[in-house]
Amino acid sequence: MRHILLLIAILVNMAGYSKNKNWTCINENGETIFRLEAMRVYEFKNGLARVYKNTLVNNQWVTGYGYVNIKGEVVIPCDLDKAMDFESDVTWVQKKGEDFYRLINKKGKEIPTKQYKKVKNFFDFQKDICAVYEDGKMGFVDSTGKERIPCQYIGSSVFTEGLASVCMVDAKEEAYGFINKNGEVIIPLAYKQSGSSSFKNGLARASVGGKTVLVDKTGKIVFQTKKGNIQGQTFGRILVITKPNRRGWGWLNFEDKFVIDPDYDYAMNFNEDGYAIVEKNGLKGVIDTTGQVIIPLKYETVYHDISKDGFFAGVLPGKGGAVSMANAKKDYYDKNLNLLSMENFRYIMSARSGERIIFSDMNNRKGYLNRNFEVAIPAQYSKVNFYSEGLAWVLD
Repeated sequence: MRHILLLIAILVNMAGYSKNKNWTCINENGETIFRLEAMRVYEFKNGLARVYKNTLVNNQWVTGYGYVNIKGEVVIPCDLDKAMDFESDVTWVQKKGEDFYRLINKKGKEIPTKQYKKVKNFFDFQKDICAVYEDGKMGFVDSTGKERIPCQYIGSSVFTEGLASVCMVDAKEEAYGFINKNGEVIIPLAYKQSGSSSFKNGLARASVGGKTVLVDKTGKIVFQTKKGNIQGQTFGRILVITKPNRRGWGWLNFEDKFVIDPDYDYAMNFNEDGYAIVEKNGLKGVIDTTGQVIIPLKYETVYHDISKDGFFAGVLPGKGGAVSMANAKKDYYDKNLNLLSMENFRYIMSARSGERIIFSDMNNRKGYLNRNFEVAIPAQYSKVNFYSEGLAWVLD
């Protein structure tokens, strides 16, 4: 019986171990940097990658999250129940059996702070402060663990151009304004609106007298119109809805004149390249800031963009209704908005602001292209992850 129990224990341990996969971490030339056994792996952030793996500790398999460095060394043990990426020099983790988060640095040292049960992460664009919650009320802590802004708000969990749109939880009437990272009210909490707003190019939306206006960082109204409901502004173009049921999308200039007629059933703000996805009669395409159609309106959906992803993708309408995104026929457009030949590819995926684009060949093997859509790393893997900080995880 003793031998049987021992055999069962060994088999249980082997079963736990077998869940790990043999991941390889490669650089942008496809060279192996190190190998790691783990169940799941995540992108490198600030020099560390979050991993989820089985680890043998004192003859027992322990399963949890931890972190490895760019050499593949486990620098924070994989025994955590929950963990967030190191977008900053600190991040939040949760130990097994606990219902609150702990703040740690990149060496795994705990930074004293309150026991928050709900937290947001620090971000690469907001490394110094992050949102935390107590009893449904939002506040902010800094990277030292200090609660810099008390938990008394609802609203935006991120600061844009140094300001966050918030509303007091206990306000008699819901009214938004803007605070800075020190918790100082920069624009009075006096705007009645359905949700938070954010600054872009020095301006943000606010609701005054039931109408949406644009205000500057002093709270001064710099633009208002009777021609539609303002949805945002970029490139000197103000996106508005002019008809009921959120129809009639178009763009005004700051002289309150239409520069792109409100003929669309739906539209997005112009992205960093000056392109906007628009829809008419159930089909989507892309226009530039002059209103010229640069990708025809013939797609069920259009996604990605040139600067971040390396291409636009348009999903062609399926026969007999909607089709699976994975199996749908797509057109891909390069940075010059020319159609890409997909003769040798099943699909391609975002570069995520990097230099490598994931692709799959006709045999469903994966590799990477450069931004000129030349093969940089051949399709030789069963699974690949996105590049981050010059490194990517792959499975043979």
